[in-house]
Amino acid sequence: MRKAFVKAAESLDDFLAKAKAASPEHTSFSLKVAISEGEKTEYFWVNNFVQIGEDSFQGEIGNEPRMVKAVKFGQRYLFPRTHIVDWTYIDKPRRSMVGNFTLCALLTKDPKSEADAMKKRFKLNCDWLQ
Repeated sequence: MRKAFVKAAESLDDFLAKAKAASPEHTSFSLKVAISEGEKTEYFWVNNFVQIGEDSFQGEIGNEPRMVKAVKFGQRYLFPRTHIVDWTYIDKPRRSMVGNFTLCALLTKDPKSEADAMKKRFKLNCDWLQ
């Protein structure tokens, strides 16, 4: 997972520029954010985000919490750039998911046939893990 976090961080500026210049060809921009509560850390996709200043963002929590109770699905949430661990968007002309490096990392734990099917379904490029 650490490799996924590094890959996302290295390409975050390019992603943010693409999100800011949104076009009909690229949609569903989301950031994955680490939210901690005591000793628990949970990762959430944040949709419909906006950048506030240079180092802060706000968006809608995109999944149901399992461990962390400080947020709820759909809630607007303010967070610093340092909490971003991944990003993704859909490239419509290519019909592919771009980014989502954490999914690539998680797929290494699945049986090869299932991982390959998921990568094929979303045209997800996980070659960077090689």
